[in-house]
Amino acid sequence: MSVRKAIAMTAALVVLGASASAPAAMSWPQAPRKRPLTRWLPGENKPEPSSPTALSFNDAAPTTPSAGLFSTLPALHLLPSTPTALAEPTSAPAASPAASQVAPTVTVRSRLERDNGRFHLGEKIHLIVELSWVGEPGDVVPDSPEEPTLMNLAKRGMIQSSRMVPQGTGHAVVMTYRYELEGTAEGAAAIEPIEVRYRLRGSADRLHLTTDRHTLTILPRRKPWGKIIGWTVGVLAAAGGLAAGGAAIARRVKRAKEAAKGPPPPSPLEQMAADLDGVRKMFTQGVVKEGYDAVERFVRKALGIFLKSDFRHQTITELTERLAHETLEERLRDRAASILDRCMQVKFAGYVPTVADQEQVIADCRTLLEEMKEK
Repeated sequence: MSVRKAIAMTAALVVLGASASAPAAMSWPQAPRKRPLTRWLPGENKPEPSSPTALSFNDAAPTTPSAGLFSTLPALHLLPSTPTALAEPTSAPAASPAASQVAPTVTVRSRLERDNGRFHLGEKIHLIVELSWVGEPGDVVPDSPEEPTLMNLAKRGMIQSSRMVPQGTGHAVVMTYRYELEGTAEGAAAIEPIEVRYRLRGSADRLHLTTDRHTLTILPRRKPWGKIIGWTVGVLAAAGGLAAGGAAIARRVKRAKEAAKGPPPPSPLEQMAADLDGVRKMFTQGVVKEGYDAVERFVRKALGIFLKSDFRHQTITELTERLAHETLEERLRDRAASILDRCMQVKFAGYVPTVADQEQVIADCRTLLEEMKEK
C-alpha cells in the first residue's frame, strides 16, 4: 500500500468522525463514482486519465468545544498533485583540444653553403634557411618567408622543400628554403636578416622568427681555364691529326713514285757479287784464266771502294804489300791477299786449278764482298 492511499484512508476516517458532531466545521467532497469499464477500439481517441489528488491540511479552520475528539483536527482540502521533476546531473564543460595541447618549440637558422664567404662573379651563391620543430607536420603552418634584402647581390630563384628527421624518441620536421643568389659587382656584399612567419595549429596568431645577417666578398670573375685548355688540346689534336694524315699521304706518294721508278739499282758490291755467276759460267766453258782475271778485277775494285783508293794499276805483289799498311781488318786483309795470290798462280805460274779450287775462289770472293758491304 502506498503512502498516498494511506493518507486518503486516514482522511476518510477523520471525516466520518467529524461529520456527526460538527458538520459545518469541515467540508469534504463527495467520493467519486466508479466508472464502468470501457474498451477502446484502435483508432479512437482515448481520454487522458485524471490526475490523482492530494490531501492538504488547513491550519486556519475554526474549532468548537462540542466538536469532540475530531474537532481539533484541521480541515482537509483535496488539491491536485503535481509530479516532481528529477534534476539531471551536470558536469563541467570539457576543455578544448587547443587549450590542452602543448605548443611546439620552433627554431630557425640560416647558413651559406660555403663557409668562407668568398665568391667570384658569375658563381652561384646558395643561402639555406631552415625552420624546424619537434612534432607532426601539421603542428606548425609556415608562411612563405619575406623577400631577402640584398646588397651587391641578386636573387635568381628559391626552392622550398621539407623533410622529417629522427629526434630522440620522436621526429622533427624541417622546412628548408634554398635561395640561389649571384654577385652583381666586385667588393663587399651582405644578406640582411630574413623574417620567417608561421602560426600554430588551431591558432590565428601570426608568429615570426628572424635569421642571422651574412656578409660576403665578391671576387673578380674567374678565367675559363677549362675552356682554354680544352680549346688548346683540341687544336693540338687537330694539328697532330693533320700532320699524321699528311705524313701518311707523303709516304703513299713516295711509295707510288718508287713503284713507278722500279727497284733501286744495286750497289757496286752487290753488282759484283751478282757478276760472280758469270765467272762460274766461264769456268764451266773452260775459260779458266779469264775467270780468275775477272775475280782479280772484282777484288781490286772492292778494295778501292772500301778503302776509297785506286788499286787498278798496281801489281798483285804491290797491292799485297800496300794492304799490310792500310787500316783494314786482318780477316778482310788475309782473305783478299789469299784470293789475289791464287789468281797470280793461275795467270803467271801455270797452275791448273781443279773444279773444287774454282768453286772455292768464287765462294771466297763472294764472302769478301758481303763482309765489305756490311761494313
